[in-house]
Amino acid sequence: MNHKIHFFLLSLTTLILLARPAHADNVDVLINTLKTADNYKVRVTAAMLLSKHKGEAKAFAALLYTLNNDENETVQGTAALSLGKLGNKEAIPDLEKASKSKKTFLKDNAKKALEMLADTCPEIDLKGKQIYLNIGPLDLTGSTSDKNEILTALRDLLNAQGSEVTYVTTMFPGCKQPSESDLKKKKLKGFMIDGTLEISLDSGEVVCDLKLIVATFPGKSIKMMNSANAGVTGKLTPATIKTCIKHATPAAFAGVKQFLARSL
Repeated sequence: MNHKIHFFLLSLTTLILLARPAHADNVDVLINTLKTADNYKVRVTAAMLLSKHKGEAKAFAALLYTLNNDENETVQGTAALSLGKLGNKEAIPDLEKASKSKKTFLKDNAKKALEMLADTCPEIDLKGKQIYLNIGPLDLTGSTSDKNEILTALRDLLNAQGSEVTYVTTMFPGCKQPSESDLKKKKLKGFMIDGTLEISLDSGEVVCDLKLIVATFPGKSIKMMNSANAGVTGKLTPATIKTCIKHATPAAFAGVKQFLARSL
C-alpha cells in the first residue's frame, strides 16, 4: 500500500477513535487537526466530528475560523454544516456571507446551516424593547493563542450584559442581522459594540485591557468609547484570559449602558 494512503487511513482511524466521549481532550485534538493537517480530507473529518461538541466554545470558534479562512472549499463547506448542527446563532452573519459565495459546495452548505439555525431560532419578544444592540466582530491583540475562542467568550459576555438591560435586545426575529428598514418597522434604534481586547503578562499577572466603541447600526457612525482593565494572577492561558475579561467586561459595559440610556 502507498505510504501516503496508509498514513491517511491511519489518520482517519485516529480521528474516529477520538470522537468517542471517553476522551476528555477530544476537542483540543480535533481543533489542532483541523488547523494543522495537510490533507484536506483529514481536516474535513475533524470538522465533521467537531459538530458533536455542542456548547463547546472552542469547537465553535475553530469551525468559524475554518469557515472563513480554510483554502479548501470542501473543508469550508463541512465547517458551515457543522456550525449549523452546533446551533449557535452567532454563526449566522458569517454563514450569510458564505451563502453568497461563488463556491457551490460552500454556498449550498451555508444555506443548509442557516436553515438549521432558523428552525431552532427562539421566539423573540420585542415588547418594551427600544434599542437593538449588535455585537461586532471585535479584535484581540497581545495573544495569538486561541484568538477565536477568546473573542467568542467576550461576545457572549457582552451579549449577556446587553440582555440584562430591559429596553435592549441583542437578537432580532429570525435571528438575523436587521437592516435599517427592519429596525424602523419595529421602532428600534440600532447600535453596535465593537472594540479591541489587549492582553499582556506583567510580573506573573495576566492583564486585559478592553476598549469598547459604540456606533450606530447599521450606519456605523462612532458615538462613544469606553474602556476598563483587570488583572488576574496566572499563566497566559485561555482559561486565565477568560477569567480576566469576566472582570473587565461589566466595568467597560457600564459606560455603554449609560450612553444607551441617554439615547432613548
